Amino acid sequence: MTTSAFDPHCDHRISRDEAASLVQAFQACAKRGDHRASAFNRSAFEQLLTQPGAAGIRIYRAQNEDGSPTMVMVAVSVEGQDIASRDAVFIQNGGNCPPFCASQPWL
Repeated sequence: MTTSAFDPHCDHRISRDEAASLVQAFQACAKRGDHRASAFNRSAFEQLLTQPGAAGIRIYRAQNEDGSPTMVMVAVSVEGQDIASRDAVFIQNGGNCPPFCASQPWL
């Protein structure tokens, strides 16, 4: 876990075992039907990262009007500030699990 608000040089990679452990710890506490993941296509990340000043992406937990959980992504500047002007790109509408869950043989 990082100790700063945003580090544009941080290597966020973790091992497969650590990833599996983190996901399993969450899923062990999750109730049946709870939001477990969201999948986004490559262009969603490209749209965020090609904005002027974008150095990363921040992912917010969010809620749809019907109360169901979702995720909202916004580009982040090198200073760690959301790029959130009126013209900025915001991403949502991922493929949520459930109902669109992939098999997880790596867990």
